Amino acid sequence: MRVTFYYVRHGQTLFNKIRRLQGSCDSPLTEQGIREAEKAAEALRSVPFTRAYCSSSERAVDTAAIILKERSLKAEPMKGLKEFDFGLMDGALIEQVKPEMTERRKKDSWKDIGGDDTESITNRIIRTFSEILSECKDGDRVLIVSHGSYCLHMLKPLFGIDPVKFREERSENGAFPVPNGGIMKFEWADGSWKMLELPTEPEKFHD
Repeated sequence: MRVTFYYVRHGQTLFNKIRRLQGSCDSPLTEQGIREAEKAAEALRSVPFTRAYCSSSERAVDTAAIILKERSLKAEPMKGLKEFDFGLMDGALIEQVKPEMTERRKKDSWKDIGGDDTESITNRIIRTFSEILSECKDGDRVLIVSHGSYCLHMLKPLFGIDPVKFREERSENGAFPVPNGGIMKFEWADGSWKMLELPTEPEKFHD
């Protein structure tokens, strides 16, 4: 079975704009975020999606609705696609918690303050995509609308890509690891995952 996935990060939100840490908490799309979702819709216009799933967070649901606006297909919200949970730090101003964020990111653990760690998010990713695959058939083209940190945490378990190295390389090139409205393309074929295109801005994406 071969299934092709198009993963889109939600458009910019209010918390993205004012630089608040946004994991399980939520905030609405900004005008820029709506435009980013519209750009993703345009970049994916020619893709004949057969299935669509999104995080159950409002920002992802709204982004998916914009992308699928002119189609009869609707995205199915899934809690398993929700963003990495930063626990008690969720919603905090990034500048105020930056030192602690840096240290926690090294260990990738917010579990002691009620959030996720590498093991919990990895298990959730594997469980969620296994569930999605169980509903797919050969030749499906699937839209996924989710989040930035969730996307980075997918890289290692599904594709064997080091997310730390990926983030550093993007930073060195002056690029954001997973841009708002950014698109990543990958596939499930012959029992394994394969990366086809790393996250890129919608205007740079070519199917």
